[in-house]
Amino acid sequence: MPVAVTQLPKAAAPDPLVCLLDQVRLAPPGVPPRLWESALARPMTEFLSRPGKRFRSRLVRLAWALAGRQDEPPPSLPLLVELLHAGSLIVDDIEDGSVQRRGRASLHRMVGLPVALNLGNWLYFWPITLLRDSNLTPAMELDLHSLIIDAVRRCHEGQALDLTARVGDLQPSEIRGMVGLISAWKTGSLMALAVGLGASAGGADEDLVQAVSVFGERVGVGLQMQNDLSELTGAAGPIKHPEDLLHGRITWPWAWAAEQLPAESFDVLQVRGAKLSDGVGDAALLARDLRNALGPYPRRPVREWLSAAFDDLQANVGNHPALIQMKAELIRLETLYA
Repeated sequence: MPVAVTQLPKAAAPDPLVCLLDQVRLAPPGVPPRLWESALARPMTEFLSRPGKRFRSRLVRLAWALAGRQDEPPPSLPLLVELLHAGSLIVDDIEDGSVQRRGRASLHRMVGLPVALNLGNWLYFWPITLLRDSNLTPAMELDLHSLIIDAVRRCHEGQALDLTARVGDLQPSEIRGMVGLISAWKTGSLMALAVGLGASAGGADEDLVQAVSVFGERVGVGLQMQNDLSELTGAAGPIKHPEDLLHGRITWPWAWAAEQLPAESFDVLQVRGAKLSDGVGDAALLARDLRNALGPYPRRPVREWLSAAFDDLQANVGNHPALIQMKAELIRLETLYA
């Protein structure tokens, strides 16, 4: 009589990020484990274990598939941009004096500014060393090094402008261009890097790498649009709302209002924004009035922007199964900020 064999469920593939964290937790030779734990391993684990969207790692995989690959990219490759992004978030929170990130206290408030700042900077360099473990040709590894260095430099340039440009210092006609530039450099560069890494490592030609990189930058700009709007409306949470207004940052809501409102009406809001950054005024009231000025459909520009970015990518690469997943990722991204 045949014996029934119970089929055990397949074990889930280990999370590459968890595997990397396990490696870094091991203290280097000569370093007491307890010291390594407090200096780097524990703060790194605390921050990287927080739930994130991992949208950038998905873009790496989809760009790899667009290059014609049927296999999986090297496990560490999709994580490179996520790690760079994590480092930028730690540093960004320090620069903004933020109190919360991903549902918990900002890292510098948990472990102190020096340790957090060092970890944020370390996360700019660790991803580059991971290229050695990706089994790439020396020529390809060098190309990807160049992509990473250029993207990180441009991100810092965008952040520098974001930290210093104030809504009261610009003419209304200048705001849209400056917001677009900051968004493209600060946020778009990492998205462009994600798809550029995936396509380049996958063996895509220069035209495809260029097409997906442009798409990635535009998605990054769309992400910044959603983030700015979410902070204004409070969808990003009460702690982040209205952080940008308090810092006097030029954001997409300011750009849209400058385009839509009569000059006199915008001038009144702009003066209030300038005073608020000097500590005078009510942030909640200004957030309400700026939000109302955008009309009943404030997310329409974001949807139109992302839709146009996808349509242009499809026109450049044609029909491809990965594009269906790419579209689904854009929809998922939009709902996360709704």
